[in-house]
Amino acid sequence: MYYRDMASDVLKLGGVAVHKTGAGPGIVLLHSNGGDHRDFDAIIPALARTRTVYAIDWPGHGDSDPAADVTACGLADLLPSLLEDLGGGPFALVGNSVGGFAALRTALARPDLVSRLVLVDPGGFTPRTPFMFATCRLFGSERVAPTVMRQLPRLYLRRPGPGVAAVRERAATASRSPGQVDTFAAMWRSFADPAHDGRRGAEQLTVPTLLIWGKRDPVLPWLIDGRRAAKALPGSTVVTMPCGHQPHIEMPEDFLNVLEEFLAEPTPASA
Repeated sequence: MYYRDMASDVLKLGGVAVHKTGAGPGIVLLHSNGGDHRDFDAIIPALARTRTVYAIDWPGHGDSDPAADVTACGLADLLPSLLEDLGGGPFALVGNSVGGFAALRTALARPDLVSRLVLVDPGGFTPRTPFMFATCRLFGSERVAPTVMRQLPRLYLRRPGPGVAAVRERAATASRSPGQVDTFAAMWRSFADPAHDGRRGAEQLTVPTLLIWGKRDPVLPWLIDGRRAAKALPGSTVVTMPCGHQPHIEMPEDFLNVLEEFLAEPTPASA
């Protein structure tokens, strides 16, 4: 059963669409660049049995209003105010890719808003090399971006399944929308910003943290980005999975098992 088949409320907070369902402690789902709330279709029904689930569409994505010059750091700056508008929580945050970077920065800046932090192949841990800058510049080109939007999900989603096919289909549709292409390209350009650094201040993190990484992720490889993230977050629980960039799409049942076990753990007194 998928989230789009469920009754839900859609909130609009300053042009940002938030899809709400379920009841109980709040959990907020944050998607990657080029995705939307439907990236979490396969896990929301189970989460909504015991929690209030808020699946956010970032500006310029999904049902949110169009937005120009969307950046990774801009999303990180936006997230605390969104959480305050949702009642202040504290919330469990589950963030994939750029969503993970935003979740991490929020947990560092506003730990009062965050009860648990789940980072899924998060951005912000890529070594700053000439190759990285060239990739961000190339993928951030509005001439190249439509092709990248279509092809990246075919590259980084490594296991077949209905969720994977749906993501690839949505990416192909989005690649024909000039507004969504502009947003996608602007985000890629922003990844080269020196402030897009997940290691900055990470040693001050006090929120219980789970780091999940697909070991076959070709965009943010485990051996490079993943290990840098684990080293920067030494107090986190680290789980690797035999899949690509989006374990919650590629291996939803296994992902849910890991997530539910982490959410059920007692909160350390130090937190």
